[in-house]
Amino acid sequence: FGSLAFVPRRPEFLSLYHTRRFNAMAYKPESYSEVLRWLEDTEIEYVPHGKKAGTKSYDRYEKYSQAKTVAAALEFGSKPLDLVHDFEKRLLKRVAGPVRDEPLNLIAVEDTTTLTKTDLIIGAFAYQLAKREKGGEAGDDKDPEKVRQALRKAKLSAKFGVKVEDMAAGVGWAESPSMVASRSRANVEATKILEAVAAEGRKVTAEEVLRVLRLWAVKKNSDRKNVMPQGATWVHSETVGLLHCSGGRLIATLHTRAYPKVLTLLCQWLKDDQENGPAKDFQFTSIIINSSYSAKRHRDHLNVGPSCIRAFGNFQGGNLKYWPEDDKKTNLESLREEDAEVLDVQNTTAFMDGNRAHEVEAFTGDERFSLVFFTAGHYQKTADDVREQLVQVGIPFPDEDAVARARALLPAPRGYGIGAGETKASAKKVGRKGRKMMLKKEEGQKKKSLFGTASLFNKVLAARRAKESSEPASANSGALPTKAPGAAPKKLGGLFFLKASGGASAPNPLKRKAEGAVENGEEKKPASARPRKPLMMGGLLAKIQAKQQQQQQQQQQQQQ
Repeated sequence: FGSLAFVPRRPEFLSLYHTRRFNAMAYKPESYSEVLRWLEDTEIEYVPHGKKAGTKSYDRYEKYSQAKTVAAALEFGSKPLDLVHDFEKRLLKRVAGPVRDEPLNLIAVEDTTTLTKTDLIIGAFAYQLAKREKGGEAGDDKDPEKVRQALRKAKLSAKFGVKVEDMAAGVGWAESPSMVASRSRANVEATKILEAVAAEGRKVTAEEVLRVLRLWAVKKNSDRKNVMPQGATWVHSETVGLLHCSGGRLIATLHTRAYPKVLTLLCQWLKDDQENGPAKDFQFTSIIINSSYSAKRHRDHLNVGPSCIRAFGNFQGGNLKYWPEDDKKTNLESLREEDAEVLDVQNTTAFMDGNRAHEVEAFTGDERFSLVFFTAGHYQKTADDVREQLVQVGIPFPDEDAVARARALLPAPRGYGIGAGETKASAKKVGRKGRKMMLKKEEGQKKKSLFGTASLFNKVLAARRAKESSEPASANSGALPTKAPGAAPKKLGGLFFLKASGGASAPNPLKRKAEGAVENGEEKKPASARPRKPLMMGGLLAKIQAKQQQQQQQQQQQQQ
């Protein structure tokens, strides 16, 4: 057809199908607005047998059309969009009951925790209505994106019982929306407890800490492989407070800004708990929150000084095994069970050194939380602004004197010795830089040994050549002998020595004190009548020298 393009006309029924199927705004804004005014108790009425018989929609319609309220219709099988569709097709009408004065606007709802399940289902239509009306500038109450975010927060708010204004912003790569909502609820609960403690002038109890921990969503951690039980690939464990980051940086975790009251509550509890205990005025930088696993035998490696440990929850067992005399000179597997102390951390706070071996016994029960208060390594390098953030939430950041006092409370470990059947650690655990330094040192020692062997060889060879040059010329000494048939090179320290075949083997010059040994005033000759094979460098140089010597011998024989 040349430049003309043939474009077939879409049939009318296909246009209607694609509009209804792929365009979310197939219904009038007035229909959405009406349904957005309904509540769960709003009374409705359906047209009997409103759908075509023999279809799936007919069977489903026959079930939910028996409902008398909006909540009942959704319960009987009506889809949310069925409400809009049936209303617009005049198969459904509102007959009585409570309704809103204005369509539901989730952005304007002050307390989203009061929203019902029906409200959240119907509230999704506000996004469709906002898309149709295109609410003006971005950020307006009718901005579709803002409405969508309000709907997501409203659902989380209703599910976890936390108001939208109390919900933290969260960090997308570190927290899921449900984690943010759950932790925000824990932060609200911690705030209420701290206010009650201040008003009543009392201490924070372990039961109140457990209430907050039950609301807290402990993340899955796949990095703590040293504590994972056999076969586990992750554990519920995370650090709050000061944290070692990539590049050796020390940062304050996101919890210090997003959920400050939770950290304040935990710090206040330890202070109250150890008011008359061994860890009175104990100072620390970080807290590890663990949940629902038994840590295998391990040693911490980023701690400075002692730690405080306490377990919470409804469980049996789960005591802490601790080797107080562990000096790290014995493998973890070789430590004897009878040398361990069993600490009841469920009822008493344990004061111990996490750098010494410890493990958690198996437990039964619905839950087991544990808190580990410790000082992070290199805490002295913490930036001033990071230190200030931690102090503001109640973390008693230590100085060197505080760490020294805490260390003095625990005697130095005496070790358990290396008995029969036990093995000593083959090497200390070193980092990547340490391993590189060790390999470089070993390589240097090998090169030094090689150069030493080469130097000794050169000295012996120079001494022999000097002796040969000082001796009178003879038929046998005028030239170096050729390479004997069957001679094989022998590698020693990177150098090649030629070993003559036949008769007595030539002695190793490195083991000879002097080349021209004398016996009874005469030079000692070798057992074989053949001339001794001189030392010669290996490789291509040896072949060239051998060929030159052979040519010299041939010339001398021709002259004779």
